[in-house]
Amino acid sequence: MIVALICMPFLVAVASLGVLTLGLRTAVAIGEDVPKLEDQKSVVLAETSRIYAADGTLLAYLHGVENRTLIGGERIPQVVKDAIVAIEDERFYQHKGVDFEGILRAAYRDLEAGKVTEGASTITQQLVGNLYLDRTDKSITRKFREAALAWQLETKMSKDEILDAYLNTVYFGSNAYGVQAAARTYYDKDPKDLTLAEAALLAGLPQAPTAYSPRVNPAAAVERRNLVLRNMLTNGFITDEEYQAAAAAPLGLATSSPYTKVQEPYVVAYVRKQLIDMFGEDMVFKGGLTVETSIEPKYQRWAQEAIAGTLDRQGDPSGALVSIETRTGHIKAMVGGTDYDSSKFNLAAQGRRQPGSAFKTFVLAAAVERGIDPFTTYYESMPLSIDLPGSRKPWVVSTYGHDYYGSTSVAQATLRSDNTVYAQLALDVTPERIADIAHRMGVTSHLDANPAMALGGLTYGVSPLEMASAYATLADEGTHVQPVLILRVKDSRGKVIWEAEPKKTQAISAGVAYVVTQILQQNVQRGTGTKAQLSVPAAGKTGTAQNYQDAWFCGYTRSLSTSVWVGHPEAQIEMRDVHGIRVTGGSFPAIIWAKFMRNAIGDYPSEEFERPSTMVKYDHGFKSKYSVEPTSSSSTTSTLGPGTTLAPPITSPGSTHPATTGHTVPNPPTTHETNPPTTSRPKPPTTRPTSGTPTTRTPTTAVPPTG
Repeated sequence: MIVALICMPFLVAVASLGVLTLGLRTAVAIGEDVPKLEDQKSVVLAETSRIYAADGTLLAYLHGVENRTLIGGERIPQVVKDAIVAIEDERFYQHKGVDFEGILRAAYRDLEAGKVTEGASTITQQLVGNLYLDRTDKSITRKFREAALAWQLETKMSKDEILDAYLNTVYFGSNAYGVQAAARTYYDKDPKDLTLAEAALLAGLPQAPTAYSPRVNPAAAVERRNLVLRNMLTNGFITDEEYQAAAAAPLGLATSSPYTKVQEPYVVAYVRKQLIDMFGEDMVFKGGLTVETSIEPKYQRWAQEAIAGTLDRQGDPSGALVSIETRTGHIKAMVGGTDYDSSKFNLAAQGRRQPGSAFKTFVLAAAVERGIDPFTTYYESMPLSIDLPGSRKPWVVSTYGHDYYGSTSVAQATLRSDNTVYAQLALDVTPERIADIAHRMGVTSHLDANPAMALGGLTYGVSPLEMASAYATLADEGTHVQPVLILRVKDSRGKVIWEAEPKKTQAISAGVAYVVTQILQQNVQRGTGTKAQLSVPAAGKTGTAQNYQDAWFCGYTRSLSTSVWVGHPEAQIEMRDVHGIRVTGGSFPAIIWAKFMRNAIGDYPSEEFERPSTMVKYDHGFKSKYSVEPTSSSSTTSTLGPGTTLAPPITSPGSTHPATTGHTVPNPPTTHETNPPTTSRPKPPTTRPTSGTPTTRTPTTAVPPTG
């Protein structure tokens, strides 16, 4: 009785073998109820997608549950094949898909051990099981189907093809499917570069990936590896000398899996979202896409170093930077913050913050396009208080330093970033025109048309990406090129399935762009942006939001347009004491911009901003529709001390002498006026004498107060 009980598993195994053999042969003979390989559903293996920088640097892998890269041929070395055969299916090269001798041997060994210690499925059976069947189903019917399909597969594929397919599908643990992902996960190398010891370790993982994980259970992993090596020795795949050396080798694992590493995380997150919008999640995470981007790693490094080297003290605000190649629209650098682990919000692309006076550039462009000559059109620089319909409080406008200069040309007001002059200019140009030209030039955020936008008082704010794109329009002679980061996408077979074709539009005329650029060039030379000076022609504008909560510098050369934002990403926090100063656009943002650009401009020729063949035609019949009362009897008096010299008058492009109006509005003073003007209503800005009192019109949209 006892002998019968002991022998029962063996007898069952033999009986099962006989039944299985008879069943297979009978089924094949009569051709009924046998699953056919050609009837199985088509299998598309999930493959990992990859994102590359412009220089070929791998930025990140994108995958779902199955991290896999399909390879074959010489990319799978013989040592890996030998190792997997030695541990998983010693008679792989002798059987025809089902190893009846192996089944009998496994049953005998299980009987000896008193428990199941060895499986009987061949590599071919495991492959068809992974591809076509439910691996959780342990029924006899499923085993029959597996054996039948394996038998058929052996008639259609060579042994090497079956091994390649198996090594591309099997799970190696740590989210690695297939030998390529496994080799990268554990050793950060390709399979062809694996040593004998490394190949043996990987071959030992599929049976129990967690139990034999070299990172979780290194002792068990070594023991399993050495078992694989002994089997390889027994089967003649290696010599005793090779066995001894490999068995004594340390694990030698990579420090971490490259699949968990992401170079330039803000860039990768931006690309990933765009890809999902374009192709859907399944294609992105399972389609094995190759994604080529315009990002330059060295530019990223320069940008990060410029920010970190400037904002280098504990408690400092953060910085964001975007740089765009003006003629192509290629985004060369995108730094969305200083610490992705602590904040995954991409300030460069997603952040919407108040641009301050950096938005005045669009007012200036709209004015020039309207026909207003910025060199001969004058406004009164003075404190303003404007009553707006629907607003309880008046719109109060003052300059940053509370310095006022009386009659001032628009061009000079740009260099001083005079809020009061630009508030009046905005009323003349109209908020609608300003919003329209900002959108044409590259701002994509919603803009509520109100006069406060002239000073950067926006409802929703703008991003550094938008500002870099819009300023690039000025650099490229008024042509706006849609910014692009993804250049092309290839499928898993290397076929290009998408290629960027940036949309180009003539947003403003080349003449308008040239006039604005000439003024912004002088702004860098002797205006608010002097800390951004380069060795090549450059133009730009500073921006400081109300209460010093956001600070900007947006500027460009002929080849690159770069915007820099400085602020606190977590909240609107005033920056009144950073390194002992109040943060304005002309301080840290301009310094960061210059540090970055001094490195980047070396990749491009030094070019002047060319004067276009067709210049702007100014409207010499232009009249101001707006004028406002001064807020006090001394409102137009400069607060500079007596005798202080102001910046010299700006010359009109192509002129060799200071611009003059030729009319009743005086030239801007070059020294402090000792006799302040009268308190009468200021003259409306005009390029010719006016008669009577100009009509005053107030905007129809309520405008929040802004600094």
